[in-house]
Amino acid sequence: PILLFVLNDASAIQVSITQSLVIALLLAPSVFRYIDRSVLKLLVYGTCAGIPLGILVFIRVDISTLKLLAGISVAFMALTTAGVFERQTGRSGQGFHRGTALGIGTVSGAMSSSLGMPGPVPAAWMITRAFPKAVVRATILMLFVPSYTAALIFQAFTPGLSYDGLSWSLQLLPATVLGVFSGKLLETRIDEDMFKRIITLVLVGTSLILFADLINKHF
Repeated sequence: PILLFVLNDASAIQVSITQSLVIALLLAPSVFRYIDRSVLKLLVYGTCAGIPLGILVFIRVDISTLKLLAGISVAFMALTTAGVFERQTGRSGQGFHRGTALGIGTVSGAMSSSLGMPGPVPAAWMITRAFPKAVVRATILMLFVPSYTAALIFQAFTPGLSYDGLSWSLQLLPATVLGVFSGKLLETRIDEDMFKRIITLVLVGTSLILFADLINKHF
């Protein structure tokens, strides 16, 4: 969403996909043992169906619509993180419906190729199903690897990778890698409550920036 605001161009989606794939590949080995494989498998299956749908959305909508969709997605994730939606009680992550997981994966895949944002919906679903934080983080990160890879391949062929997207991806790569390792250092210094407050503020701020930009452009 920040890239959409700063670059103000659909190439921001391709930059986001590229940088996020790098992040996922760097972090995946450290979280591998926490993955819920049954959930991940269903999410990946759904993602395969959703990515082509997302490409159709990406091709057909303008930058303002992309910003609106991104803003809504981020606001939804902020509400989930803040605990607005009711969470399941009982054993963590138990009793989920396979069809629901496939549907969540499909939405995630569509958001991956259209917005470069496959994470909010499956993460929110896992959080409300009371999966442990480490399991949510690991499963979603591992989902990013096939999701972003497939989205990048689809973007390369339809509509094609842009020069601006490739240029920005290369320029931002060192900062992205530095950010990953900085985050790893901070991980042990911030407790879960503080982390949740920071993430909620970042998400709310991001969605407000996108909505304010849209209002400013149209009025």
